[in-house]
Amino acid sequence: MHWITRRSTDMWIHNLSLRFKFISGLVVFVLLLGIMISLIMYFHFNSIMQSEISQRARMLLAQSNAIQEYVKASLRPEMFDVLPEGRFVLKAMSSSYISRDVMARLNISDTYAYHYRRVSKKPRNPDSAPDAFEMELIGLFADNPELSIFEDTATVKGEKYHMVARPVVFGESCMQCHGDPQDAPGEMIEIYGSKNGFQYTVGEVGGVVVAGFPVNMIKGPVQDLTLKYLSLYLLGIFFFASLISMFFDRLVMKNLKTLGDIFKTRFTDDRESKIINKLGEKDEIEGVIEGVDELALCLAEARADLEDYTQNLEEMVEDRTLALKEKAEKHLFDVNLFVSLLAGFNQAATSHEFISRVLKSVGERFKASQVVYYCTVVSENRYALHEDAPVPELDPQVKDLLWKDDILAEDKRLYIPVKSSESHWGILSISWQRSLAKKDIDRAVMLGLGHQIAMVIENIQAFSDIRFQNDMLQSIFEGISDPLLLIDTQCHIIIANHASQQILRNDKRRLQRHALERFLSLKSRVQQAESLKDQLQNIKGPLSREIVTGDNRWFRVDLYPLPSRDQAVSRVVLYARDITMEAQMMKQMQQTERLSAIGKMAAGIAHEVNNPLGVIQCYTDLVRDAVSDDQVHQDIDVIAKHTRGVQKVVKDLLNLSRPKQVISGRCNINHVVSAMAEVFNTQGISKDIRITLDLEPDLAEIECDAAILEQILTNLCLNAFDAMTDQGGKVDISTRESGAVQEEADMVRLSVQDNGPGIDQDILPHIFDPFYTTKEVGKGTGLGLSVVYGFVNELGGHIEVVSSHEPQNHTRFDIYFPTVVRKAKRGV
Repeated sequence: MHWITRRSTDMWIHNLSLRFKFISGLVVFVLLLGIMISLIMYFHFNSIMQSEISQRARMLLAQSNAIQEYVKASLRPEMFDVLPEGRFVLKAMSSSYISRDVMARLNISDTYAYHYRRVSKKPRNPDSAPDAFEMELIGLFADNPELSIFEDTATVKGEKYHMVARPVVFGESCMQCHGDPQDAPGEMIEIYGSKNGFQYTVGEVGGVVVAGFPVNMIKGPVQDLTLKYLSLYLLGIFFFASLISMFFDRLVMKNLKTLGDIFKTRFTDDRESKIINKLGEKDEIEGVIEGVDELALCLAEARADLEDYTQNLEEMVEDRTLALKEKAEKHLFDVNLFVSLLAGFNQAATSHEFISRVLKSVGERFKASQVVYYCTVVSENRYALHEDAPVPELDPQVKDLLWKDDILAEDKRLYIPVKSSESHWGILSISWQRSLAKKDIDRAVMLGLGHQIAMVIENIQAFSDIRFQNDMLQSIFEGISDPLLLIDTQCHIIIANHASQQILRNDKRRLQRHALERFLSLKSRVQQAESLKDQLQNIKGPLSREIVTGDNRWFRVDLYPLPSRDQAVSRVVLYARDITMEAQMMKQMQQTERLSAIGKMAAGIAHEVNNPLGVIQCYTDLVRDAVSDDQVHQDIDVIAKHTRGVQKVVKDLLNLSRPKQVISGRCNINHVVSAMAEVFNTQGISKDIRITLDLEPDLAEIECDAAILEQILTNLCLNAFDAMTDQGGKVDISTRESGAVQEEADMVRLSVQDNGPGIDQDILPHIFDPFYTTKEVGKGTGLGLSVVYGFVNELGGHIEVVSSHEPQNHTRFDIYFPTVVRKAKRGV
């Protein structure tokens, strides 16, 4: 009995299909992996939430400590100063009462109810009496003075809490209310009496503060989140198994079924049929192997039988040989027909071309007078081998063959259903001039022919859909206006859209690769140890970086590695977007925000300083009139001089903070520059500094008052002179009409350049900030360039600065002024 049961189990296992075994094993493996990942997630999330609840409990304890420290250090001393001596207001002066009441109010509005207790050994309030757990904590802190905090899990009213506790240690400042009752305020004695809450000593642990949150606060969310992830994972396993099953059917099971059909078609006698029937007793692979082995044995035995017949019955062998030859030739014709069908699939671009080849091949194979294919899908077209011959209508009863696994033979015509296991395509009609003999019809071959034609039509339709999808994706790919490339980790370009010429700028593959390597080696806005090119070698996940080109263009580059599909080198999608305009706008916004914030601060400082300065100036004049001593007058002049200097700084501060007024006026920029150059020439000669002018003639007038332009030039020239005080040098001032880009149309550019030591790159972003200066103390206020920046923005222009140490040191300020032409065009 045991042997029979075991044999039945083995047969059941063998009868399982190859697909079921493969999918089951794969699902079990993925399921175990999912369970392991879920456990890891559970413990990880539990650890995170445990840390979170610990931090919350400590924060709660710190909040209570802060309230008590505030009462002790600020509120209570202030109340003692305000109230008459001996008065004591419990709700405003007791740190224990205030902290306990505040924490109780906070617990009402909190989402999760926390546990907070402040207890003492000799409580004045019965609610502050410690329980057994809190008494243990008081003893623990008393026995271990170095222990400042305790943290553990405890049960309160049947619910577990994560607790954090600290000792209440009485200090010198606590003795008035907790030491000798005679020292305590009278009102406190009236409220609490003189027994409880007194007789503590300095340094004694008199109580404990306990705070905590329920443990269920973390367990529930962690379990819910883990179950959600596991559910999504199980759903993914279901879809994954369905997808694998579909592809397995398509790639393996269908071909094995076709092979089984061929076996059934070619081997039809009783013994061979029994061998073919055994193919279904095991899974597909084992069945095919065993079937081929037994068929080979059968063929060997047949050969032995033929040799015996040859020795004894030569004539029978000859007849048998002729019969076998005829059968083999017939099968060879069938094989050639199927091969021609496969060749037609490779050579035909459309279903119509393939059907034309099929009609010709079938007509030649069966020597038919006419072959017609009736399409029963949508169009119901008819395709004939001889198109000039009349084609009869298809009898509706013949269409029923599509629902049967059979053929229909008439006197001189044969109908074959063209269908697969998934779709019905049409009917193939073969006609002869003569009547059909039974031996001319091989049902299995005819059905196999119809099935093979249907499979090829399906594949042609599938490839047509793929080509259409590919063309559509190619159009989308080329339609993207930003550079988009598919590359490998060695910077080989696999495919690139037309917009990628923005960074490649060449049609030759080798030069394009070098251009891409240079592009990915550019420096980033945020300094990184490795460039994008270096990180590309070991890229594991999406990578994003902002880089700047040599012509000062900013690009945001995103790299997306693709899953490896047996390629020797991994492939990466590169997407680059020009963000130059965004970067410039962001820089201007940040500068404006800084100036606004500093301007508000400067206004407050200026108003606070201006009044004392007026008083100093007034009393200076009074003292000068009251005394006649020359030495005193000189001292007063020094005070007045420095007072006026401070007043000028205050005036600049107020100019920064006040709302900007519309500046009216226009001037000829070349005239103002020439006049100012003469003013600074004398000062430059004394410092060995030469001023050169390069002014473009016939420039349009600019929308700027001459006095404002003079102040701007003064600040820039003074900064240039200060930068070259030690070694002398040269200041180049030039004017040009600017219209290289649309934003600068109808503007005039004023450039002031010196050959001083230059400005460091880390300082450059801050030079327009008020009070920012690199000069020595007393030699600069840091307001000059801020004033220039404010004037230029008010005028509707903008300012740029370039500083470099190569090939030689220089700093250049470029200021763009709108012209009267620009104002007229914009209707201002």
